[in-house]
Amino acid sequence: MTSLTKHIPILLLLATLSVPTWAQRHSSVLELDGRREYLQIPAHRDFDISPEGSYTISLHLSGDRTITYAQGQRLISRRDLAAPKGSDQSGYELLGLRNLTTGFFGISTPDQAGGYDHSLNLWTGEETNRRELHQWYHVAWVVDRATQRMRLYIDGKLQTQGSDKDIRQWSTANGLPILIGAAQQGGKATAHYGGKLDNIRFYSRALSSEEVERDRLTERISPSTKGLVAAYDFDSYTPGDTLIQDVTGRHPAHLVGFPQRLPHRSVRTYREHGTNATLVGRGATQPLFTFSLGLARTERLRSLTLDLSGTTPSALSQVKLYETINGDRFDPRSPGRLVATGRVGKGNQVTLRPVAKAPSLNAHSKLWVVTDVAPNAPEGGKVVTRLQEVRLSSTPHPFRPDTLSRAYEHEIVLQRTLLWAPGENHSAHYRIPGIVRLDDGTLVASIDKRKNSEYDLPEDIDVEVKLSHDMGKTWSAPITVAKGTPQQGFGDAAMATDGRTIHMVMVSGSGLWHYPSQAKKPLQMYYTHSEDGGKSWSTVREISDEVYGDRFRYGGFFGSGNGLITSQGRIMFVAAMRTDEKWGGTMDNVLVYSDDQGKTWQSSPVARANGDEAKVAELSDGTLLVSSRNRAGGANARTFVRSTDSGKTWSEPRTWPELTGNACNAALARYAPVGSGKDQQLLLHTLPTSPTRDHLRLFLSEDEGKTWRYSRELCGGEAVYSEIVILPNGSIGIISEEDDRPGFDIYFTRVSLDWLRGGKQH
Repeated sequence: MTSLTKHIPILLLLATLSVPTWAQRHSSVLELDGRREYLQIPAHRDFDISPEGSYTISLHLSGDRTITYAQGQRLISRRDLAAPKGSDQSGYELLGLRNLTTGFFGISTPDQAGGYDHSLNLWTGEETNRRELHQWYHVAWVVDRATQRMRLYIDGKLQTQGSDKDIRQWSTANGLPILIGAAQQGGKATAHYGGKLDNIRFYSRALSSEEVERDRLTERISPSTKGLVAAYDFDSYTPGDTLIQDVTGRHPAHLVGFPQRLPHRSVRTYREHGTNATLVGRGATQPLFTFSLGLARTERLRSLTLDLSGTTPSALSQVKLYETINGDRFDPRSPGRLVATGRVGKGNQVTLRPVAKAPSLNAHSKLWVVTDVAPNAPEGGKVVTRLQEVRLSSTPHPFRPDTLSRAYEHEIVLQRTLLWAPGENHSAHYRIPGIVRLDDGTLVASIDKRKNSEYDLPEDIDVEVKLSHDMGKTWSAPITVAKGTPQQGFGDAAMATDGRTIHMVMVSGSGLWHYPSQAKKPLQMYYTHSEDGGKSWSTVREISDEVYGDRFRYGGFFGSGNGLITSQGRIMFVAAMRTDEKWGGTMDNVLVYSDDQGKTWQSSPVARANGDEAKVAELSDGTLLVSSRNRAGGANARTFVRSTDSGKTWSEPRTWPELTGNACNAALARYAPVGSGKDQQLLLHTLPTSPTRDHLRLFLSEDEGKTWRYSRELCGGEAVYSEIVILPNGSIGIISEEDDRPGFDIYFTRVSLDWLRGGKQH
């Protein structure tokens, strides 16, 4: 199969269009957005599987994302997930991309009573054969009555078969429609698939291994192929159509959730959406919004006009249009193909014109409006953009989206830089950021490289870092600190530094929730350090016995992100320790500390009972302040405790009403070091401030945590974990997880203290 490297289509590639070399094998494909789009084939007995009948379903897929904390994205579904007991609960589902190794492809085939005694209900893949996103794979499910077994294939290779499952008692005739790209639950679509599909085929017979391989290599199938029930190769579709024709002519499929047909001669459909972010930084290539034109034929862009009404004067130098590989996120480090540019003048409009050798546009073009923000643009200034008009080569009539378009507003800050994004460097996801600054100004950012899925441990996860020597504008290649394997991953790292040596702790082995940490196999704790600015790290050393002792039989984990080195030189992190083996049971917060530069470790008395992920700061008088996540749903006020005797005893828990938000890991940091005098009363805190994980805000306290007077929004969309660092010039850096669709972009944002003080007053 050819791998997808550039210019993946947005809806459907047209067979009549010129296509890049990567698409020569799949010259027409269906792309689903993973949120609302799917196909529905009306119910028909051709899709029943009788007690005597064999069957095969095959397809090609190229996923854009893996699923998170769910049962998988549905590729093919003929089963009601909400079928009540006593009704016919039989059916079949092909699932994909729960994990890129063992959970790459799955099948669920319940019988009439909802059981699996005579069928399959499993995920399959090979731990030694990790799949990549944005590449094509062929999958096939075979029901073979000759052997009374079910078989699953990936790329023509048998992955598993029901060797101990006699399927003579399994059949299905539930009368449901077929959904392609979604599951069905009580008549509603759910568990949408995000990615591309091609050559979806249903056979009323069992294909042999040789025939599965032949099916994999056949791009155009004949309607008279033996046993062919239906086939969807997407050759005759044009944007705006409501049906996909079956090759056999018997079972047309309805498009659901796709944009409607427009009356324009060239632009059949239109769709746009903004970025997840509400901020843009000074500098080049700041994404604003994306749109797609469902073109009837290949077109050349003549011009594109944007309305900039509301934009701060002189804030922008130019606006650019890029065609990209991905329609739901933009990577400024590899922005795609430049289509057009326009210099911003003094008026309220800017017109972009094609660059030399600009690519032609077609139905699969994903287009991003991107701006260069002036280096002296005022912090707090506004960028407001709206698509007004598109002129194409083949028609004198411009396309004006009118009510289909809206104005997108972003606020200007000092800097916005993307560090990690899903799918890069052979990793499905990145999570759990941390960041510290050394005396020479070097920034060291840490992350979980979650190679196969977004799941927590136990998974194949590396801990890695990147370095910056220019205040976060550019970053080094990744440096592996702890290399995970399918048998033992590492993650949830936290760092602390004295400005020269970086101390890092992390966990490994069994997970906190899945295969939970327990007395017979507790979650392991590890330590490492770097003395050369993060370029190299000591071999990770297990410290579990030192930390747990006889007190914490069931294990625990660190509050990931950052720790603390006190004014007395004590290295300190906050941990959450299980108090029982029960899944979801209570945990207590304790300090895990070292007084000898990480050689030995101890744990303090309980700081907060029934705590969770937490951070610690030292106040100017030596008091320790711990901010702890609550174990609660929805929005709730952040809990804190204090100790005036280095953690021997602790105050009763109290809450900050100003810091109300999602139960989530967050950052707590001093603005100035203890003993620095100026500004040492200032504390900073981050928190997603909605009941769900979005609307990340940065808070400022001017009285060392008694009150939190000011706050500013850092991200209006999805945002979860974050950490804070103070730069040499006094600006504030925030590293944060943003844009979960699923899988997070890891951004570094830099703002000034004055900007923060100009925010909301509580």
